[in-house]
Amino acid sequence: MTPPRAPDPMRQSGRFEGPQESAYHDRKFDELRGFAWRTWLMLPPLILGLWAWDWVIDTQAAPRTLVLRIGMAAAMLPCIAAVKLPRVTPPAFTVMVYGTVLVAMMFWLAILRRLEDGMIYGIGGSMYFVLGMLVIGLPLRFRDNVLGLSAALLMPNLVAAAGWLPGFSLAKYNTLVLPAGALSLYTMWAFDRLYRRLFSYQRGMEQLAGEDALTGLPNRRQFMRAGEQMLEQMRRYDRSASLLLIDLDHFKAVNDRYGHAAGDAVLQAVANLLREHQRAADLPSRLGGEEFAMLLPETDLAGSVAFAERLREACEALRVEVPGGVFKPVTLTMSVGAAQCVAEDKALDDPLRRADVALYRAKHAGRNRVERE
Repeated sequence: MTPPRAPDPMRQSGRFEGPQESAYHDRKFDELRGFAWRTWLMLPPLILGLWAWDWVIDTQAAPRTLVLRIGMAAAMLPCIAAVKLPRVTPPAFTVMVYGTVLVAMMFWLAILRRLEDGMIYGIGGSMYFVLGMLVIGLPLRFRDNVLGLSAALLMPNLVAAAGWLPGFSLAKYNTLVLPAGALSLYTMWAFDRLYRRLFSYQRGMEQLAGEDALTGLPNRRQFMRAGEQMLEQMRRYDRSASLLLIDLDHFKAVNDRYGHAAGDAVLQAVANLLREHQRAADLPSRLGGEEFAMLLPETDLAGSVAFAERLREACEALRVEVPGGVFKPVTLTMSVGAAQCVAEDKALDDPLRRADVALYRAKHAGRNRVERE
């Protein structure tokens, strides 16, 4: 028997289920923020370099646009600084990005007003907004890109309607920019879909690397990694933590008498038993063979022993239906060693060693019992 396959985490809409969606956006932001930062660094020199275009359009008015170009370039600096801050959140950075884009758009429109033929020849500069936002928007949520890019590209229409852009050709601007904006959004959407597939693949590989194939519980590798994190939390915040080592009694006899399929069914039943009894922060794991373990954060030694006794009693009462023509359900018991983590523990191996000693005593004292360090 094998455990049922986990459902596909992606809905038909392309979004992930529950907290997976937030995890996707957080990882996407973290992995692409470096790329976005390098793009932001290139924007101020590009903006200042386009001052040459002002000279091509209107040599007499171009000197008066330099201050506006400098202001436009300076508007990029907060985003350049914020994207490298480790604590900046994607929502906060999104607001900064599109606030900066709208400010830059206002500077650009002011430049067009100062140039004699700016309303005619300067409209092509709007394409830099489309191209720039295509790149700097990659770490952001696609829906935020839709709102932000749409607001930025529609702003000249609103400003022109207010009468602030005399001579501005809305027909030329919209004919040029709106199709380019739609193409930019489509590219962002396609990238988001591609990156979601990559994220799903990465999470699947991480899950396989840290999951026991038979029971679906975390494996030894995941258990050790989570245990080290638990120790760090315990030392940092002066909290209690314990762990249990669990070994099924006479498990080899089940395999020998009923076959390995029956043994697999027993292991899966015990895994389900551990899941049923675990609390929110607990981590049950299969270390290998018939050996299981549990991390018990916020639990002292007495609490871990009481918890282990409940597990032992539930296991003793368990009746496992196994394949292979066995009509009588299989019964089994477990022996448990409990150990508390202490500040002196340098690594998870230290409390594991003490729990192993306690488990050894439980085995040699008759099995089906709990021993403490």
